[in-house]
Amino acid sequence: MNNSLLHKLTIFILSLSFLTLTGCASRINIPARQDALAKQFPSAWKEPLTEVGTAAHLEELTNNQELKTLVQEALNANPNILATAYRLQASGLLLSVTSSAYMPSVSLGGSGTRSNASGNEADSYSSSMNVRWEIDLWGRLADLYKADKLSVAAKTEDYIAARNALVARVMQAWIDLSSRNLAVEIQHRRIEALKNAEDIVLDRYSMGIGKPEDLATAKANTEAARQVLVANMLDVTKSKRTMEILLGRYPSGLVSGETALPVMAAPIVALPSSVLTNRPDIKAAWFRIQQADTNVSATNKAMLPTFTLSADVGYSSNGFSSIGTGPSVWNLVGSLSQPLFMGGKLKDTAAASSEESKAVWEEYRQVVLNAASEVENALENETSLEKQEQFLKSSLQYARESRINYEQQYREGLTDILNLLTAKNNELNTEAELLAIRTSRTTNRITLAVAVGLSSEHNAPLIQAAKSSTKDTSHEK
Repeated sequence: MNNSLLHKLTIFILSLSFLTLTGCASRINIPARQDALAKQFPSAWKEPLTEVGTAAHLEELTNNQELKTLVQEALNANPNILATAYRLQASGLLLSVTSSAYMPSVSLGGSGTRSNASGNEADSYSSSMNVRWEIDLWGRLADLYKADKLSVAAKTEDYIAARNALVARVMQAWIDLSSRNLAVEIQHRRIEALKNAEDIVLDRYSMGIGKPEDLATAKANTEAARQVLVANMLDVTKSKRTMEILLGRYPSGLVSGETALPVMAAPIVALPSSVLTNRPDIKAAWFRIQQADTNVSATNKAMLPTFTLSADVGYSSNGFSSIGTGPSVWNLVGSLSQPLFMGGKLKDTAAASSEESKAVWEEYRQVVLNAASEVENALENETSLEKQEQFLKSSLQYARESRINYEQQYREGLTDILNLLTAKNNELNTEAELLAIRTSRTTNRITLAVAVGLSSEHNAPLIQAAKSSTKDTSHEK
């Protein structure tokens, strides 16, 4: 009779489970969506790189050893990077919270009492051990653990992306500092040129062939140039402090810099499809897609029956020293439970996780499209800046020739001081514009390198660890 009742109860629970499965939340078809997204990518970039790329890592963009040393210092000491690393370690440690659900839980207990009834004192001691283990029939616990692993994998890729961004920022800060040092040097030469012009005017004025207003104009231009120099020197100090903050140093404004722009090699630019596999931010978004989909599976399985084994073993004794030798009591219980009514909580939770997975997919798609846009923009910038640099080189040559001609004409009395000062300013302004274009082009190469997925060579252990920990959830095109 008992066996018949148990058989009927089992059939009833399994029937409820079948009905529950019919109400499960839907899961998105990730492979189909990813194939559709991949088909939007062209076979080649719209604006190919004219120079053959040679850099496979961010550090390979430059041969400047001092800059490479600063990059290493930043990776070791930047506060934001260190904080991200600690949080990543914390999330890895928290994996034990879900992995422990696979294992039985064991607890020990004990008690001691002393009673007095009608003058008769009695002692009683007991000890007990409880073991409880949920059997993962449907893989719900496995899903929860997998989701947590995917979360850690995503955070690892976020950390790698943050390290790459820091390397790029240090390199770009170095370029900015070098450029501002060069701007100061140009301004010094502007002041020197204006002072020379002022001396020429003064000589002519002393000989009685110059005009007072020419001398005043020359002095006014010199003083205005000195004011710009002071502002430029302040910019240099601010740029140094920016670099020091990136390095994790106190912003004293004392970091050294160069007065020459570092040469940046062209990065290796692979095909557009490689964007889906190289960039850590895309990998992170991909892991979050898998995590969200796994959560849908777990919340669906939460509506299925759970099977739990529990066991209790206990001893009791009148003396503490004989507590382990007294009478023992034990029981073993297997329980099967099926959620019936929880006000729609489980069903709504599963439906919400399904909608969340759709939102995470759209976020992934946005990350991929943004990545493609960054590469296309950086490649187009490279082409445009290269052309602008060539035009400005020619313009600077003509401006220099014009200034030389006006200097000769002014000495011969064939032109006035305003024309000479205009020619000098044109030359120096063109040189400053050329510096700005070269700075932008050098900086853009770093932007391009990050956009196409180049990583710091110091990230190799992290990348390998991420691959090893997510072999079953690897990113696929």
